[in-house]
Amino acid sequence: MAQIHNTIIRALNSSWNHAVSVQPSTQEATDFLLFNQQLFTTLDHHHKVEDDYMFPAIEKMLNRPGAMEENGKGHEAFAEGLTIFQKYVFVTKAAEYNGVTFRHIIESFAPNLIQHLHDEIPTLVGLHVLDSTALMKVWKEAERIALKDHDLYSDAPWTLGCQDKLFTIDGQKCGFPDVPWILEAVIRNWHAKKHAGAWKFCPSDLSGKRRQLKAM
Repeated sequence: MAQIHNTIIRALNSSWNHAVSVQPSTQEATDFLLFNQQLFTTLDHHHKVEDDYMFPAIEKMLNRPGAMEENGKGHEAFAEGLTIFQKYVFVTKAAEYNGVTFRHIIESFAPNLIQHLHDEIPTLVGLHVLDSTALMKVWKEAERIALKDHDLYSDAPWTLGCQDKLFTIDGQKCGFPDVPWILEAVIRNWHAKKHAGAWKFCPSDLSGKRRQLKAM
């Protein structure tokens, strides 16, 4: 879960950093909007999997109704700003794009969103689940649901490009996404080509190596 959250936060930071350098009426603006459409889609899908399956399943496993209620309520803190973000990235044309406006939209919801993502981890750890096998079954089912409609031409390259392979949890390097190296190679060298311009805004290359942001 921490790795997924790190992916989303890195994408948000990258969007904010690039926003004002993107010029309207360019292919770059079209690509940047597509990158952010994918950001919204990933975040929205992540929260729906939590609300519709994962959190209720954890509460049932613990026999503690409401145990995850605060996490669900946390989504309300940034819902309005995220809706504005959604409308902007899906409706705005390249000619209408404005980097300053776009930054203001991100700033309207990102602090609450990032705080929510940070708060969620200790809440999950603090549940003191004794049956780790049962918890892993819930997690694997959540993964299956999340990947059910995964698009190799959009979801997959975006996810690879928002990784930091130097990111560690408890001293161990990032192992996310958990896919065979050969599939990663195919995605990088084939599927990513369809929307290659959009992945230039990823904070890393498609091998998970951090990119240096160019001077504005």
